[in-house]
Amino acid sequence: MASLSESIEQEVKRRTYEAMMDYLKSYQGQVEEAIGEFRHGTHAFYHASAENVPHWQGEPGKAHEPISGNLRQMIDATADGLLYEISREIAQIRRKIEERQ
Repeated sequence: MASLSESIEQEVKRRTYEAMMDYLKSYQGQVEEAIGEFRHGTHAFYHASAENVPHWQGEPGKAHEPISGNLRQMIDATADGLLYEISREIAQIRRKIEERQ
């Protein structure tokens, strides 16, 4: 049977992990909100591009589409990667909490 001090120590650790998990969940929500706002801004960019780029001639017109596509892929990959890492960290902390119960 665990001593009182060991029980207290385990409870302190569990609560610390719960606080960390709450913080990460809050951060995750803020990141999701920021990504949403950023994507809204990129939609405005793509809309403006769709109206103007067809009138471009020569190299600028040819170069725009691949650059625009690469930009979209980088944004999506970065956002997905960040959210994945936050979720992974939350899962690790959740396992630590479960181990202490």
